[in-house]
Amino acid sequence: MEIQVGHLSFLDIDIYKTMDDSLGHRVYRKPTHTNLYLHQNSHHHPNNKQSVLSSLVPRAIALCDQESLTPELTFLTQVFKKNGYSQQQIQRAMKPAIRTNKAEDIPTSTAYLPNTQTTYGRISRMLAKYNIKSFAIPPNKIPSYMPQTKDAPGLRIPSIYRIPCECGKVYIGQSGRSVQLRIKEHGRPIRLAQPNKSAVVENSLNQDHIINLQKTKLLSTKIG
Repeated sequence: MEIQVGHLSFLDIDIYKTMDDSLGHRVYRKPTHTNLYLHQNSHHHPNNKQSVLSSLVPRAIALCDQESLTPELTFLTQVFKKNGYSQQQIQRAMKPAIRTNKAEDIPTSTAYLPNTQTTYGRISRMLAKYNIKSFAIPPNKIPSYMPQTKDAPGLRIPSIYRIPCECGKVYIGQSGRSVQLRIKEHGRPIRLAQPNKSAVVENSLNQDHIINLQKTKLLSTKIG
């Protein structure tokens, strides 16, 4: 249980009691908040970086009352500086941007392009002529280029599986144990000529067909 005296935090809002017993509101941050955002020196498109500033300022305007707004904007200015942003970038974000959306200003479509130095700028300008808005996609992170350390489970899990025959027919089976183990159970009766053990063996012996056990594939891991 958290006991709060004189104020109440709810989501991102801190509702507090003023000197005249009225209620005020301001931005609430958890005590563990680090104030670390996308750094100016990071390898992202300038639009992505500017959006960090542009999103926090309207948030402050929406959540703060008149008394709390100025301290909040002053606090954000210091936070932006610590994250490497210039005074010009900060001032651009602090300007109130009230825009009237006109029909011709609404983009007809959007394009998501990889952020590759000057290439993104050239393509985005070409698309803008056709009223297509471009968004820069940040580069992949290092883990995405690393191979998976775990091997795929393959046939070592319970599953619904299919075993093909050389004639084109397939056997659909279900196993609550390892499919790999179930394939071995199909293979042994085939070698011992025991048609009563399974339908796979019966088809193999009666039709003199070769069952391609090595080509068994999983159909679904959801078994009933």
